[in-house]
Formats: sequence, C-alpha cells, structure tokens
Amino acid sequence: MQKELSYVTPEGFTVFTSQFLKNRGTCCKSACLHCPFGYTLKKLGIQFREAAPGEEEKVEKIMQESGSPNVEWKGFMPSNVQFIEIKGTLCGVMMKNHIVVKHVFLLPHFQNQGIDKDIIESYYFI
Repeated sequence: MQKELSYVTPEGFTVFTSQFLKNRGTCCKSACLHCPFGYTLKKLGIQFREAAPGEEEKVEKIMQESGSPNVEWKGFMPSNVQFIEIKGTLCGVMMKNHIVVKHVFLLPHFQNQGIDKDIIESYYFI
C-alpha cells in the first residue's frame, strides 16, 4: 500500500505529508507541519492545551483515528488530558500524571515524523 503524499485541509489547503518530505530526501528548513527531519520541532516546539470538560468526544475520536489500542482514559480527565499541537494544528492527545506521560495518541498524518512519548515528555516537563 502506497502512503499518502499530501492531503487537503477542511480550509482547502494542500499539505505535504511526512512521507512526501522524506521522499524529497533533505530538509528545506521551512518549518513544514509534517517535517520528518525534526526541524519544525526544534524551531517551534510542541504546544499543549488542557482538554476541557465536554471535549471527551474529541479525545475519543483522536484515540480511534490513531489506531492505538483502547485505553481507559476517563480517569485522567480533566486536568491530566492534554491536546498536542504543532504550529497551532491539533496532532494528538496525551494522558499524563504529575511526573510522566502515560499514553500518547497521534493522528495518522503525524505518526511518521518521530514524535513519541519521550519527545512529548521532553517538551511538556521542561
């Protein structure tokens, strides 16, 4: 199965995926949303936003789209569930306790660019 090279946002913008950028072979240093070379993360970092009461459906949708195993997460709500964003774009959700990230669920377009639990922890617990 061939990986998707681009997609169109609900706003009508074409966005290149990390697979397209990997195929190109080098980083253009433009802070691409799906940069697989780490440039965007190093330059702009990752932002977090606490999931508010009433956003449970949004959390569940991200978890389902991530393709990850089902995890009992409602005990983490509300203050220990954080939405993960890059460049103001929602890319996933994490569940944490006071010292460690317990679970990370990334949307499919963000799963192939080196973002993992260790990276999330390094940005969150600075």
